[in-house]
Amino acid sequence: MITLFIGSGANAMVYRIVYNNIEYAIKISNKMPTKEYDIFQKMKVYMNMSDLNYKIIEIDIKEGFVLSKPVGTMIKNDDICKTKYIIQILKQLAIGQKAGYVHRDIRINNIILDRNDYAYLIDWDSSTFNGFKGEYEGAFITASTPVLKQYSSSNGKEVSAYYADDWVSIIYMILLSRCSKDKVKTLKIRASHSMAYELIYDRQDILEDKAILPNESNLSDYKNEVMNCLYDIELKRENLTNIDDLHQRCMKLIETIFKLGLMS
Repeated sequence: MITLFIGSGANAMVYRIVYNNIEYAIKISNKMPTKEYDIFQKMKVYMNMSDLNYKIIEIDIKEGFVLSKPVGTMIKNDDICKTKYIIQILKQLAIGQKAGYVHRDIRINNIILDRNDYAYLIDWDSSTFNGFKGEYEGAFITASTPVLKQYSSSNGKEVSAYYADDWVSIIYMILLSRCSKDKVKTLKIRASHSMAYELIYDRQDILEDKAILPNESNLSDYKNEVMNCLYDIELKRENLTNIDDLHQRCMKLIETIFKLGLMS
């Protein structure tokens, strides 16, 4: 029984349903329904082998439909800047990557909060393997700069994917949530028209502007300790294959962002 329409994306619609007296989210998609199920099964196997007890979305397939739980609501801008939620998301991302996947679609629409105040990274349908090069399926405004450049030069047909891209997208997602709605709207317009090259420079201008900081005197520190470190990860993305190292680099950036007053 369908109880609520939750949301929609480019390739799917999601509803809240009750099945056998259990509440699920059901995804109706034009993509292969078993892909995400297989990914989460591999993530569970990795966690069992590594004796980890992290929370991840549980996925099942019933009568040809993808069902997931817990059912949550899309996280809000104010919440994506909370360290506790980002730490929860990073753990799930690391598990997914250690199971062999690059998510490629990390953005605020793909983070949900459940009733127990836990954040989940969802929608691995666009994921691929590290080192992949081909047609791009994924986020735009949070995509790494190399991804956007390749999208622009190949019309989206020859775009590579590396583990580092996901970690960069996490940081972009946090920083963009601190920008004004008008500025983010500009980026969304670029993204909606696949104007990847223009998006690169508009995003850089927005994220390096003093308006993003609560204390303008910290702009130099912010550029040196956050943006330059982010660009360095992008530059070395092909060679950054150690997921624990990427996790550590991302946590260091988050600690700096917190100290600068951009996270709570």
